[in-house]
Amino acid sequence: MNFLVVESSKSIRESLCYILLSFGVKGIPVKNYREALEHLNNNKQISGVIVDIDNKDVEGLKLVTYLRESEKTKEIKVIVHTVKTNKDFVIKMAELGIVGYLLKPFEEKQSYEKIKKILGNLEDHHAGRKHIRVKPNPDEMLELHFRAPSSQKLISGKIIDISMGGVAVEMFNPPKNEILERGVKIPSLNFVLNSRQFSPAGEIVLNKGSILAFKFIELSREDKNNLARFIFKRVSQ
Repeated sequence: MNFLVVESSKSIRESLCYILLSFGVKGIPVKNYREALEHLNNNKQISGVIVDIDNKDVEGLKLVTYLRESEKTKEIKVIVHTVKTNKDFVIKMAELGIVGYLLKPFEEKQSYEKIKKILGNLEDHHAGRKHIRVKPNPDEMLELHFRAPSSQKLISGKIIDISMGGVAVEMFNPPKNEILERGVKIPSLNFVLNSRQFSPAGEIVLNKGSILAFKFIELSREDKNNLARFIFKRVSQ
């Protein structure tokens, strides 16, 4: 696995590359948008990017936008390095499919733990869920309920992670697998976050034992804002 590390500071570029190397990931240090494009055009094996989006010489936001708009690069995982943690920014990044944040000021130990967590999530990261995922606090016991189109049985589970793109649950009462095959569309996924009711439609993207993952087919603007607030509280800690 190869990651571009796009930072203006040479010392931070090198530190991030060393951290990546400790997880078996090759970091390729570059200092700005132009150099990143050169590597992207010449190296077909880039699977991820860590990019500083605050420094205007780096042009990080321009790079993130390019990665998401180009058909050739839309599958590349993006981690942003930023001092920004306001709600509107988190919503914007979530809509661009960012998979993680490194918060400034840069601190090696903190960044190591954050990258470890992000890469751990990417190991079982399904193509249908390309967003930052957060885990509810253990004492929250957030539950999700739904009915499959071919059965009237109410299926329930504990939410184990959620993102702007989808949700994963550990089912309390797993039915037969054929009822919940990949690609099955669920008209209503019912759950509550921050005392707000959500009922988006979803599509199954993973069924593994008692673990079920959905991608959201559609979220209203209000649902997006409320979900972003829930995610924001966790990624900004």
